Amino acid sequence: MGEFSRVYKTDLTDRQMMDFWRMVQLAGRDRDFAYCLPPMDGEGFVKWMRRDDVHPWGLLYRGIPVGMSLLTDRRGKTAEIHFCTLPVGVRRVSGIPMVKAMGLFALAQILWERNKSGRFVLDTLIGTTPVSNKAACKYALSLGGQAVAKVPGSCWYYDTGENVDGFMTVFTRDNVPHEFAVL
Repeated sequence: MGEFSRVYKTDLTDRQMMDFWRMVQLAGRDRDFAYCLPPMDGEGFVKWMRRDDVHPWGLLYRGIPVGMSLLTDRRGKTAEIHFCTLPVGVRRVSGIPMVKAMGLFALAQILWERNKSGRFVLDTLIGTTPVSNKAACKYALSLGGQAVAKVPGSCWYYDTGENVDGFMTVFTRDNVPHEFAVL
């Protein structure tokens, strides 16, 4: 097995989730990750993560939290994907920058997962990122996301009450090879 692992919300304690949220806040990444939600403390974050329609996985590198992938808005075999990365420096995994390797691992784990009957659970993941978050847009493309469209007003910032344009990307097994599921 690889150096990354993931832990689903049912295997995380409330304290672990609160500690992760604190790391996100300390890194100044809470607004970028939860831009459409009101500001929240650790308990609010846990309440959001525990909702039935939110499916988060903590992402670990050698057992240390480095990020989170999150699915929402599942419709059939399609869902929306969200990422939150913690600062990890310039380390590399299998020759790939760690933050990119983490994202590829998370995407491959989701897209190549099979159910009990051997069918893929999901076929398509959709990312919508505020175009103003240029680093996140670049990140989505670096993970192999296919640029689909710039969707006017598709992202809403809670703190400003403003809808901004969103950059939509699509991920499928065609652009996320299985080999990344074991990084």
